[in-house]
Amino acid sequence: MAEVRGLSAWMKVIGKLELPSLNSVVKAICDLSDDDDSSADDLTQIILRDADLTSQVLKVANSVHYNRSYTPIKTVSRAIVQIGYIDLRNIALASTLIDGFLGGKPKELLIQRLAMSFHAAVQARAIARRLNGNDHEEVFIAALLSNVAELALLATGRPAAEHFVMQRDERPQDEHSLALEHLGVGITTLNKALIKEWGLGDLVMKAAEGHTAPGGRVLAVNLGVSISQNIMKGMNHPDMRKLCQDVGQLTDQPVNQVRENILLMAEEASAVAATYGADRLLPALPDRDSIERADGAPEKTDYDFQRYMNRMSQMMMEGFDAADIMQLAVQAVYRGSGVARVCINLMSLKEKRMEPAYVAGEGAREWRATLKLDLNRLHKEETLHDFLRHQEPTWYSQQQSTGATGVLAGVARGGDSMLAPVRARDRLVGVFYADANGSALTARQFEEFQLAANQLNMYLRFYTQKSGKA
Repeated sequence: MAEVRGLSAWMKVIGKLELPSLNSVVKAICDLSDDDDSSADDLTQIILRDADLTSQVLKVANSVHYNRSYTPIKTVSRAIVQIGYIDLRNIALASTLIDGFLGGKPKELLIQRLAMSFHAAVQARAIARRLNGNDHEEVFIAALLSNVAELALLATGRPAAEHFVMQRDERPQDEHSLALEHLGVGITTLNKALIKEWGLGDLVMKAAEGHTAPGGRVLAVNLGVSISQNIMKGMNHPDMRKLCQDVGQLTDQPVNQVRENILLMAEEASAVAATYGADRLLPALPDRDSIERADGAPEKTDYDFQRYMNRMSQMMMEGFDAADIMQLAVQAVYRGSGVARVCINLMSLKEKRMEPAYVAGEGAREWRATLKLDLNRLHKEETLHDFLRHQEPTWYSQQQSTGATGVLAGVARGGDSMLAPVRARDRLVGVFYADANGSALTARQFEEFQLAANQLNMYLRFYTQKSGKA
């Protein structure tokens, strides 16, 4: 394999990857004008050319992250009307790029870097939501792509690219000299050239160049990237403390709230990745337990559950999205009530399927891959079938000989479990599940589980009614 050196040489290698189709689709999407009446039709045609992209876009558009009304979206044209042209364009762009980089057999280093970029995008979007304006999806894309050259380099599979990234991680202060040594071109120069070639937009370019601008969008991108790079050091590490202070100053939030929001978004990244079908990224994304282990065991109090309920109320009043509230409800039961494993399973709005979206506890992350249930295959005599028929909060207790049966018996590992409905627009949109991982639950835990579920359902009723009026 011939050595590749210099800007033009690397641009040619990247252009000859399996990325040309990605290149053309991404460029076509980015070239669409935001204010041109024909843009919606043009975007629809770009998406409909690819059946896989169409399916993926509709799946993401129907997710809790975008579909505020919980009314099923079945066509691309309907998606544009219901969630907006800009959001759908960014969904298509993110889907195309993620699928492009994960196509074939990507090496572990590329998966790790794409996971880091994805996590950065989720953190940056959460920060941008606290600022004035409705362009947080643009911030998501900019954070996802701010280091696009590194992703493209790793996608080539060239040893020089891998050597550069690994040595740069060990000596970040020497990034430029290492890039010249291994690549023959500065990484910033290559990054800007690729952003320009693909037409990824001004915000991506400004973030890649480290600019600061009024409104904080670029700063939100760069803070998201920095959080993704440092979070595994632990929230008490000086670098993360400084980042929490910077986010708090930008968004006018207390540092303790910023800290909690960052931890929630670290978990949220896995839920969003699963929505995009990027299951390969899940093992490489951070989880809260690992982050907190870096800080030592968190201090327990006898009012942890009340603290989470109070935070849920604050987030509702502050206008956080349903996805954020669901994530916090899971943490309230897991950390606040001390229930071993917790999950919110969401129903597919197109198919009779149920998939884990928000999870917490030992081994619960594996549920995203193993508990994608086809509800048509449930047996009438089993627990989940009976619960879906009655839709009332239920405690399945082995001590009272009312343990879970069917698919839930295997999940609960012979111990106690609890179920509660998640409703929006007066219909079931998900199932709140918790178990003791083979042990017993307490009456207090069941009461707190119901309270968390009631709080969540109360919010979703308001959330969807407000969206319906908008």
